[in-house]
Amino acid sequence: MALTLLQMKAQFQDPMRQGVVDMLWQSSRVLQFVYFIENQGLSYAYARRTALPGVGFRTLNSTFNPTAGVINPAVEQLAILGGKIQTDSIALALKGPRARTNEIAGMIEAAGKFFDKNFFVGDPSVAATAGQNANANIGAFYGLRKRLAGTQLITPFTNGGVVTTDAINLLLDAVEGDNGSKVLFMNRTNRRNLSAAKVGAAKGSQVVDVGLQLAEYNGAKIVEVFKDEAEQEIMPFNEVCGTSGAACSSIYCVKFGQGIDERGVQGITGLPEKIQAAGPFNFGEYLQDVVQMVAGIGVFGGYVAARLQGIKAQ
Repeated sequence: MALTLLQMKAQFQDPMRQGVVDMLWQSSRVLQFVYFIENQGLSYAYARRTALPGVGFRTLNSTFNPTAGVINPAVEQLAILGGKIQTDSIALALKGPRARTNEIAGMIEAAGKFFDKNFFVGDPSVAATAGQNANANIGAFYGLRKRLAGTQLITPFTNGGVVTTDAINLLLDAVEGDNGSKVLFMNRTNRRNLSAAKVGAAKGSQVVDVGLQLAEYNGAKIVEVFKDEAEQEIMPFNEVCGTSGAACSSIYCVKFGQGIDERGVQGITGLPEKIQAAGPFNFGEYLQDVVQMVAGIGVFGGYVAARLQGIKAQ
């Protein structure tokens, strides 16, 4: 059974791991929606159904003709996500235990933002950028940008354009289910532009909305994605669409799975204890703690996520 972070927390007995969950929950824009499938190991093998089993009618004294559909094997490679925290012994002497607590909290906040970034743009084949750890992308899991193609990659403007309600409607329609089960992820500029487009489309019938940022659109929750652990925008206007140059960004629509495994978009955790927290280890000059988890994501279904590309700021 897939678990949320808060459901994991209820299973932990030690305050350290409970605190880690609280910080991850608060610092991430994505993890509050994610249910994690429990797994052991650095990979997760499953069967991807590409055609449903056959159904039909039968007459009295006859039998159904069963067909199994089409099931293909698939594997998700997981990543070891975490960090090492060092608290100087002088800081401990001056500030007491809160010095260590503050250092751990800072690393966990970075981990939450790091997960958000990789959820969308994770790609182990891309070299680290300025401000990143040199090994930031080595061993990463693949994010949605590398996974969504074909009908799930929507390009409403040949050379890029400002977001419109029609474009968002296309994005929502590309993901199965009612809109209340979907989440729209976008940067703050696109959220402002969509708010303005919504009010403009209302032609005065929603004057109360003027000046307010949309919290949802046609029933789908809107979540604003901000910066990563290196203070870089996760969804910057640096994508190319046609002749636009590097001036576009993307908006994502995601249908998250719930407690049943392999439904919608879900996380995968590869450790029996889900989150490891070890320490403090005394090295004289400093105390050291290590927090890590084996994690990845799975997109279980052909129509559970979509990407709208080629969106300009103006």
